[in-house]
Amino acid sequence: MTVALGFVAFQLVRGQGSEKATADEKPAASPSPSASAESLDGLGWWPLHRSGTAKVGEHDAVFGDGVKWTEGPEGGALQLNGTSGYANTNTRLDTAGEDYSVAARVRLTDQDLKGMHTALSQDGDRNSAFFLQYSGQDQNFAFSFPGARTVAESSEQPQPDRWYHLTGTYSQKDHRMRIYVDGKPAGTRVASSGVKPTGSVMIGRGKFGGKATDYWSGDIADVHVYDRELTSREVSTLSSHEPG
Repeated sequence: MTVALGFVAFQLVRGQGSEKATADEKPAASPSPSASAESLDGLGWWPLHRSGTAKVGEHDAVFGDGVKWTEGPEGGALQLNGTSGYANTNTRLDTAGEDYSVAARVRLTDQDLKGMHTALSQDGDRNSAFFLQYSGQDQNFAFSFPGARTVAESSEQPQPDRWYHLTGTYSQKDHRMRIYVDGKPAGTRVASSGVKPTGSVMIGRGKFGGKATDYWSGDIADVHVYDRELTSREVSTLSSHEPG
């Protein structure tokens, strides 16, 4: 396992509220080969079951400082210290031109629940193109762009030491972003990210103002990235069990 140096930053991501989750939910498609369990592997899949090895995709995850292994809901999980821990997937999504989705199983500690903590993001030059995160300002999970935040308004307030499944999806056609919590639609809004993706999908931190920020305090497992928008049925299936 290759180890890279982590670094600490504390700039917060600011944004706006979200529309209600009931508005324009992504409809569940009829069963088809493209909606099979195998297709839910994604463009990249990092179980993080005590290894950074990619189960799907060309690149293994590379870890920064401040990480160690712990128990997860489907095996092991990556534990991050909230100040420097992260992993680089070395995988890039075309968030500027194509639909995409990202998903992970996450668990928060009770450390700094008033702050911002990012489970998944993708680096741009100065800011992340997206953030799948916990927003202390809103006391809930959120799927965010710089200047726009879709809060999981229809789900209960997250509790420390409990596992949740988070999914964020984006459609370029109608510019609609959605967040799902435990497989259920939780928030949606129309927004666009002006950030051009120049780096990789990151596990456990974001980037804002040119600095790494919003480190995740807790555990992350079963990370998936997709070069398409998942349907609500696919999200529900992925939340209930991992592919295979």
